[in-house]
Amino acid sequence: MKLQSKIFKIQYTAQFISKASGNKLYIWLAQPLSDNYQKIRNFRVSYSPADIYNNNQGNKILFFPFKNFREIALKVNIFAELYQDGIAIKNKRLILPNRLPKRFLENERFLEQTPAIKKLATDKTQEKNSLHEKTKSIFDFITDNFKYRYPVKNRGAKNLKLDNLIGDCGEYSGLLVAMLRILGIPSRNQTGFVIDPKGKKIVEHGWACSFFKGVGWLDLDVQFASQEKKNRQKYFCRRSDYRINFINGFNIPLKPTIPKRYLIDKHKKTDTPHTDKSVQTLQPLFFASKKTLKFSEKTEVI
Repeated sequence: MKLQSKIFKIQYTAQFISKASGNKLYIWLAQPLSDNYQKIRNFRVSYSPADIYNNNQGNKILFFPFKNFREIALKVNIFAELYQDGIAIKNKRLILPNRLPKRFLENERFLEQTPAIKKLATDKTQEKNSLHEKTKSIFDFITDNFKYRYPVKNRGAKNLKLDNLIGDCGEYSGLLVAMLRILGIPSRNQTGFVIDPKGKKIVEHGWACSFFKGVGWLDLDVQFASQEKKNRQKYFCRRSDYRINFINGFNIPLKPTIPKRYLIDKHKKTDTPHTDKSVQTLQPLFFASKKTLKFSEKTEVI
């Protein structure tokens, strides 16, 4: 791959204002880590975490507990060198790794490998011979047949109507990951932000990626491809724009678990699916509070 890079300074601010005294707040924040497409040169948070833990998907989670607060502004400053592919991968022979990482082939929540999805994945690839052709066939099917809609009422591949595919970026990439895993291709979701070429606009986004021998994790962004069908190749096994990834995968563990009777993320526009032990994803944070509060967030390139 021929990569080109650019330096960005990114600031994320989350503000919490308590509406009552004696409030308690738990915050879980994803820390972006260096990989093939990003080199994190500096990462600073305005508060020191009480705990830091990793999970088996290559994530680093920071935990912050607060109590008896009126207002908190959690500021995250990131100095990062981000990369994009200078040229698209065309007719490249994709090869599976010698040892398949089972973690990225599993049937899991939000990425359910239902009988109907298994049949769909098989039908769409039965006449394809190479790994490249099979991956591209699934990519093209979702690109051509999915329609964007936000918000999503019931998340998860099992809740999709396969003859009328509708959802946001998480649903696009979730179905892609489930179908590729069925074919034995190690795949996962990623969540972060995409930055425009001039570096003045940054938007939240989620996409998929798959792991191949010799090249590592490659992006497969079916939602962006569906918006630019004529230029879909730029989103197939290629990172054609600058983006920063905060979290890998779905079903992110929460440590400690959410206390009973805490209010869960009701302050955002939509709820992030969760249990008391895990959350679908961190974008880039998740929080729970004992009493009601007002929440706002802002991400900018500075």
